[in-house]
Amino acid sequence: MDDSMTWMAAAACRGSDPAMFQDTDAAPQDGDSGHAAALRVCAACPVRARCLDWALSTRQPQGIWGGRTTADRLALLRAAQPPASRRPAARAAGPRHAA
Repeated sequence: MDDSMTWMAAAACRGSDPAMFQDTDAAPQDGDSGHAAALRVCAACPVRARCLDWALSTRQPQGIWGGRTTADRLALLRAAQPPASRRPAARAAGPRHAA
């Protein structure tokens, strides 16, 4: 296991059914969604923050990681990006002349 992923050995989900952590767009068929069960596991996890950091930094495309759904993580990533209006404008090449 890569040193950057040694935290996985301490994860509360280790040994759980991976299907429980899949978050598809399909609506759950029973009263307790799989999301709720997975989120309960994450809530008690000692490496939840590290898991979320890893999922965000590696842009995990699907699944519940660090107590966050795919949609939650996409929202976090979007919120971390500066709006286009705050990005520096590209400057045109060549000198600028006052009119």
